[in-house]
Amino acid sequence: MNKKKNSIVYDKHNNAYELIKRVGEGGQGIVCQTQHNGVLVKILNTKNQSAINRWQKQLDWSLRQDLSGLNLALPKVQIVKPRLGYVMELMDGLIPLQDVLEKSFSDLIDNQSIKQYIQTGGLKRRLQILLKVAKTLAKLHSRGYAYGDISPANIFVSEDSRYSEVWFIDCDNLCVNEREGFTHIYTPGYGAPEVVKGDMGVNALTDQWSFAVMAFELLTHQHPFKGLHVEDGEPEVVEEQAYRGELPWIYDTDDESNESVGGIDLALVANEKLYKLFDQCFAKGRTQPFERPSLNTWGAALQEALDRLLECPTCSSHYFTNLKSDEQTCPFCSTSVGKEHYALLRQVIYLNEEDSQYSSNLPDSYVETDNVRVVSNGMSLTFNSAPYNTELWFETDENLTVTMSEGDIYFIPESQAVCNISRKNTEQTHQITRKQRIAADRRSASNPYEITNWQKADETNAEFVDLLKTYRWQLV
Repeated sequence: MNKKKNSIVYDKHNNAYELIKRVGEGGQGIVCQTQHNGVLVKILNTKNQSAINRWQKQLDWSLRQDLSGLNLALPKVQIVKPRLGYVMELMDGLIPLQDVLEKSFSDLIDNQSIKQYIQTGGLKRRLQILLKVAKTLAKLHSRGYAYGDISPANIFVSEDSRYSEVWFIDCDNLCVNEREGFTHIYTPGYGAPEVVKGDMGVNALTDQWSFAVMAFELLTHQHPFKGLHVEDGEPEVVEEQAYRGELPWIYDTDDESNESVGGIDLALVANEKLYKLFDQCFAKGRTQPFERPSLNTWGAALQEALDRLLECPTCSSHYFTNLKSDEQTCPFCSTSVGKEHYALLRQVIYLNEEDSQYSSNLPDSYVETDNVRVVSNGMSLTFNSAPYNTELWFETDENLTVTMSEGDIYFIPESQAVCNISRKNTEQTHQITRKQRIAADRRSASNPYEITNWQKADETNAEFVDLLKTYRWQLV
């Protein structure tokens, strides 16, 4: 924002804020940087007195809410002149997610290149960002709130692509359950069909839709409803139809009239589980909001997708591991690698004696799960003591790090953690107290290493420790 005579605003205590640069724009106002580091100001963009009165009531309510523990840049104090708004605090070093989208989208369109897609973090960072967004929204929903105006302009991420810090701004749209009247706030393209049509106010179900649209766009650089039909039709008319949910989504298997015409192929950036969630949301969920996947469901699927990524040693892009093959081929540059480049860790559940009597047909009295994590050269994975990808998994501390270098695996226990390692076909167990190396030539699919891990503090609870010992990771 250029400096003008009205580019200084004042809060109710008469503190002055100079609006230096516009950094975002949502459904009802603009967000600007100020002369103070880490301080942003949102200015309302309406002069409608009725709308202002409703917004004032909503802001007063927002200022009274306790939303501690969530990465939300909450309203701190109201701006009263020359226009209404509020002040919020945000950590330094963050930029709007919209900037990341625009940078790599321009490269894709102008140069038919995914160089910026990779340089802005590639698939791995995008999945990390979406996982953190999903977890924050899931916690918000669990407290009985909805966010209301999810869009890339309202989510800030680390400017440095090596990191994936996530914070929400524009939090004056938070609501409990569903609001009346002043409910239809959304950023064009991200609002749920029922909100766009004015049939329903924002709630957790409309948040689920907006999240899915944003996730799809961040991964593929396509809007899920702006395909061939929109490309060939009268722009404003068909775009409105798309936003109102009156067209099939671009990967609809029953109706290809609006099929994808650009961007990155969904098959390259979404595994089977993510594809099914997109389809569930945009097919049935288009007209039946209760069919949309919850944010907890999205979080579990995103964690699983992250854990099955490989980094290509040639082009540095990330892609999904084919668990049915030992050789992996990068879809972006066709570089192939074998098991010298990566290893799988699969979670198994050992049965106790009581369970075993009903499962005598199972070898070694354990069950293989679908929980697989991949580590490759130069990468690392962290493990928690709780069962993988459960609510406890996300809440407990990390206690084991697994890394890979030149084909060798390293297990590194964190402080106050107990980690045991053994061969599946032997009874001898070795407790890891420091960094432990497993050479590449010692890995064996027929006799894999098994790892158990838990926190020392839990040794006082024998039943809990025994439970954790039933969950093991096999290195294969």
